[in-house]
Parts: sequence; C-alpha cells; structure tokens
Amino acid sequence: KRPRTAAPSPAIMAAPVEWHWASAQSLCELIRSKAVTSRRLTQHFIDRIEAHDLQTVNAVVVRDFARALKRADAADEAMAKGEVWGALHGLPMTVKENNDVQGLHSTSGNVKNKSHVAAEHSIPVQRLLDAGAIIIGKTNLALDLNDVQSYNEVYGRCNNPYDTSTTPGGSSGGAAAALAAGFTALEFGGDIGGSIRTPAHCCGVFGHKSTFGIIPVGVQDIVVKGPLARAPEDLALALGVLAGSWGPSARGWQLQLPRCPHSKLSDFRVAIWGDDALCPVDKDVRAAVASVTQALRSAGAIVSEEARPDFDAGEVFDLYKQLLAAAENNGLSPEAFDAAVQEAKETEGESTELAKQRCWIVQSHHAWHAAHLKREQLRVAWESFFKDYDVLVTPVCCSDAWPHDPSGTTDQPFWKVGDRVIPGNGLHTVYHRQVFWSGVTNVAFNPSTAFPAGRSEAGLPIGLQAVGAEYADYTTIRFAECLAREAPDLCTFRPPDLGAEHARL
Repeated sequence: KRPRTAAPSPAIMAAPVEWHWASAQSLCELIRSKAVTSRRLTQHFIDRIEAHDLQTVNAVVVRDFARALKRADAADEAMAKGEVWGALHGLPMTVKENNDVQGLHSTSGNVKNKSHVAAEHSIPVQRLLDAGAIIIGKTNLALDLNDVQSYNEVYGRCNNPYDTSTTPGGSSGGAAAALAAGFTALEFGGDIGGSIRTPAHCCGVFGHKSTFGIIPVGVQDIVVKGPLARAPEDLALALGVLAGSWGPSARGWQLQLPRCPHSKLSDFRVAIWGDDALCPVDKDVRAAVASVTQALRSAGAIVSEEARPDFDAGEVFDLYKQLLAAAENNGLSPEAFDAAVQEAKETEGESTELAKQRCWIVQSHHAWHAAHLKREQLRVAWESFFKDYDVLVTPVCCSDAWPHDPSGTTDQPFWKVGDRVIPGNGLHTVYHRQVFWSGVTNVAFNPSTAFPAGRSEAGLPIGLQAVGAEYADYTTIRFAECLAREAPDLCTFRPPDLGAEHARL
C-alpha cells in the first residue's frame, strides 16, 4: 500500500501557493538563486500528493519519496558548494509509469507485469537525472498504453482534476492530471496516437510530441516520447535535456535541432485546419479554433484557413491505422498471430473498420512496405507544405473531456474498434475516429505541440495543436510560447478548482 500522511508539514503550509502552479523553469531559477531548497520544494509536492491524490485524482501511482528526498538533500549540498548538476538541478518531477526507473515497478498497467521492477533507468530517465531532476514518482496510464482514457487493474482509474467524472485522456492521463493538480513540476510521456496531446487537451496543459527518433525510445514504428508541462517554455527546457542521439548512432552523428528565428506571433505564417468531416468537432472546439484564429490575426500573423497539405485526409488516416496496427501488434506470439489470421479470414472481403484492422494486423511485409513507401511520399507533401507555412493549427480531439467509460477492452483486435463512443460533442464519435487529428499529423513523423485554447461551456479545458516540419520542434514550441505571451487570456494553464483544502497547499 502507498503511504499516506494525515496533514501537510508546517513548512509547506507556509509555502507560497505559486510553487505548485509555477513553471519548471521558474522553480529551477529559485533553486539556483537559493531562494528555496530542493528539499523544501520536493517535500511540498510530496505533501500535496499524499494529502489529496488518492482521494481525487489517482495520478501519482508509483511513489519514490524517500529516495527523492535523499537526492534532494544531495542536490542542496552540491548547490551549496557551487556545483550545478544540470538544467534541471533539484527539480521534483514525475514520469509516466512505463518509463523505467531503477528499482521501481514498470507494468504499463498490466497485471501480467505486476511484479516487474526495472533493473536500470531508461535512457531518457537517465538523461533527466543527469540534468539534476528529482524523480518523486510515476504516473497512471492506460492499460498497455492503448486507450484515450487512463485506467487499468493495477492502479485503478485516473480522474480529470477539472471534473472527476471525466477522463484526463490517455494514455499519458496521469501525467497531465498530475500537472493540472499541482502534484509535479514537469512530466515525461509518450505518443503514438495522441497519448501526450489528448491528455494535454483534456487537462489544460502543454505537451510536445517530438519528431520521430530524436528522443530515445524502444524499437517501434511511429511512437515517440516527449514532455508535458504547465508552461510552454518548460517544453523547450525538457527537450534540450532529452533529445539527442544514442547507442551506436551516437558515434556517427549528433542532433542539432534548429532554433526558431521567430520572437513574436507576427513573424509566423499559420495555416488553420479547424474541422473535418472525418472527425467533426463540436461547437466548443470550433469556438477555440475561432478564438485562436482571431488572436493570431490581431497579432499580425499571416493566417490561412484554406491552406492544406497536398494529400487526401481519408487515405492518410487509413495509412496511419494500417501502420499503427502493425506497430502495436509486432510482438504477437506465433499462437496469437495464427489466431489473428483466422479472425482476419472471418471478415475477409468486408469493408468494415473491424475487417480492415484484422487484415492490417496480419499484413505481409510486402503490404507493410508498400504502406511505408506511401508514407515517404506523404513526408514529401508535408515538407512542401511547410515551405509556405511555419505551423498548422488543428484540433486535438472532437470535444472536451468525456465521461469515464470502462466498457471497452484492449483484448479486442484493435482497441479503437468496439461499441464505445465519445459522447461529449453530441455526435457520438466512435473511438477509432477520435485519433484522426492525432494520427494524420503523426504518421509522417512531424512534431506537434499541444496548447490550451480556452474552456468549453461546461468549464473544461480545450486544447489545440501546432504541427510543424520534421525537426522543427522548437518552432512549434516557440509558437505556443508566443501565443501564451501575447494572448494570455486564451493560451495559458488555469488551475482547476480543487476546493479549500487544496488551495491551502
């Protein structure tokens, strides 16, 4: 059982409330200026988690408080000697549960992995530690990282801090929820079908899906890693720590992402893709798109609501799902693969989504390679588009956060196939459609930064995303920074109302 305390320590009661809503960058500056110790800041976040997480959000599900406090003490001792470990010196943070931290459980929410304890740090976690981060725990997620909600039998259900009857998104739902609840200063998640961007949208925070291959990840197509934060500048801070070559490739090349030359919104050329018949958005999302468009025009940016990349969105969505089906099922045992072949034969010749998914799961290498060549053509189309525009702004989801729905299971041939729907937009969007906006903008390796863009009529966050050219990660992040600075009433993190008890911490 996870330890709980009855009340926060007196020192934390006297702490400025801004600490747990502050940006990671500002907290790092406080530590370096010795305005606060890493120990006190780490204890502050621990007290908030212990006092409130289990009762409301259930976000920080693996806790490493004793080691975190010991490391925070070491960080303070080093700072007293004038030693700075790195850009994140002394900063308390959490990471998504599937990221290996030596000595902590890594289960991906699957009871089959319940006893698995990481023997060593993953490369990204090691980079965070080398930069001075204090990892206080790991956050809740979807079962096997495979849902747009975040619940599993190992840790239970993660709730949205803005409305606990709704989902925080998935699969990095605990990461976004922990940030929104003020339980952590910075987070680290992953994205293959919106797993960073969807939670960022649902919880009103910023998230960055990096260009494919610039942050170390396992051998899997499409999937990437990236940071989540309450402020856009924290995304750039974290990216500078996380991105870079690794393994044998580090002998031959070093990553040098181009810095964005723009300093204000009027420098940007922006295309707006605000809606699509393949995944219609509701009036709240349309209103957010309209507000951002107006803010950009008022700031002097070049804006087009008609410009689109030169491809058929429906064909690209199918291409994404075909490559995704192969990526998510590449570890099937021979017995499971044989069973999948039989299932594909049962629906052979049908044009349903289920039939297509079953076919894609058992597709031949020849079929996969043909799809991959189409992706290479798609990359050319995106490159051509981004010669004329710096970013493409699109929705992330079709509505605000939707009610919890545990009726689906990930032992289906494809988790997005089934009876579950997204009811919030009144259109009852089926699950596999919800990943349209994240999939079409991900399959060709482009970076994307999710940012807050106001609230729905129900008071829940609405987020949009800025998509950029490959390796233009700092451009999409800079766009979010400029929007947050020049349109702060629109693009900013706004804490949820957690009640009087939370307000005192």
